[in-house]
Amino acid sequence: MAAAAASKLVRIDAMQSAMPGRMTPPGRSRRIFAATPLGPDVLQRRCQVVLYYSEVGEGKEAESRVTVGAWMKESLSEVLSSHPVLAGRLRRDDEGRGCWEIKFNDCGVRLVQATAEVTLSEFLCSEYRDEREANLAYWEDVNADNPNYSPLFFIQVTQFQGDGYSIGISCSLLLADPFVLARFLKSWAQTHTTMFAHGQLTNPPIHLCYFQTSGHPPCHSNSNSTAISAAASVIATTTLFKVARNSCATNAAAATCFQEAARRLGTKPASSYSLVISDSSVYLTVESAGFDEVVGCSATEVAWRDQLGIEEISLVEARKPVHASCRIVPCAGETLVVVMQPSEEDELMVSVTTPADKI
Repeated sequence: MAAAAASKLVRIDAMQSAMPGRMTPPGRSRRIFAATPLGPDVLQRRCQVVLYYSEVGEGKEAESRVTVGAWMKESLSEVLSSHPVLAGRLRRDDEGRGCWEIKFNDCGVRLVQATAEVTLSEFLCSEYRDEREANLAYWEDVNADNPNYSPLFFIQVTQFQGDGYSIGISCSLLLADPFVLARFLKSWAQTHTTMFAHGQLTNPPIHLCYFQTSGHPPCHSNSNSTAISAAASVIATTTLFKVARNSCATNAAAATCFQEAARRLGTKPASSYSLVISDSSVYLTVESAGFDEVVGCSATEVAWRDQLGIEEISLVEARKPVHASCRIVPCAGETLVVVMQPSEEDELMVSVTTPADKI
C-alpha cells in the first residue's frame, strides 16, 4: 500500500544532462576487480542521499525549483571537472581480460526536475517516509548488456507544495562510496556558493527553458515508476562501524563488522555476504565472503550524521537542510558490507546493510 501511494506522490517533469565544464584528459579510468561476473542486480547497488530545504524567500521572491535546478547545472558542470569519475560510464576494459572499469569519458550526470503532490512538512512527518524516499532520488537500472550509455549518477530536484524542495542523489557504488560522495557534495556546495557570490550564475538562468516542458503536461506517476528499480523497494537497515586501519586485514575488518551488526540487530548472521572494498578513487574490489571469515579486531558503531556532515551542505543563500538522509541500496535479499577509507586518517569505515527480511 505504501509503495503504491508513493508512486502517486511524485511526478517527473523534465530531465537533462550536465557534463564537466572542461575536457578530461584521455585514458583515465577507475578499475573494478570482481571475483565473479557483475550481474544485473549488482550493477544497481547505490548510495542514496536526500537533502530537504525550506523555500528560499516568499511569494515572488522565492526561488523556484526550476531556477535552483538551472543554477545547479552551471555549478555542477564546473565541479565535475575536478571529479570526472562521477560523469563516467561503466565498460569492460580495453585489455580484454574480462575486467570492468569506469571510463572518465565526460558523458555527464542526469539532472531531473520533479514535483511532489504533498507539502514538505507532510512528507517529513509521514510514517512511510523511509519507504517513499526512493521517489525523491531518481534511478534508472544500468543495462548489463550495454552499460556504456547508462548514467551512474542522478540528481533530482523535487518541488513540494508550497513550502520547500529536496535534492536527491543516486550514485552507483561503482563510482563512489558515501564518504567520497559526501566530499563531492561539499565541494559542489562550495563551488556553487562562490559562483553565486561572484555573480557567475546566469540571471535569469540560460538553461531555464531546458527544464520546462514544451507546452505538454508533465508526465505523471507512470513515468516515475519506471525510474525506481526493484532494488529501491528493498527495506534495509545499515549499521556503520569505525575500525582502526592497521588493527587487522581488510577482510577481517569486514567480517568483524558483519558479525557485530548481526549481534546488535539480534539476528543470526547470514551464511555469506557481499563485499565491496573501496580502496581509493582508482580501484574498487567486489567479491563475496562467508561467515567463516577470520575476525580479530574491534569495531565501534558510529552514526552516519556524525561522520558525513551532509546536514551542513548549503546550495542556496547559505541555507542548511532541514533534514538529510543517507542510505545504501543493496541488491534484493543480500547483506552488503562496504569497506571505505574516508580520509588519510587511521580508521576504516565499514557499513553493513541488512535487508528487513533478515532482521
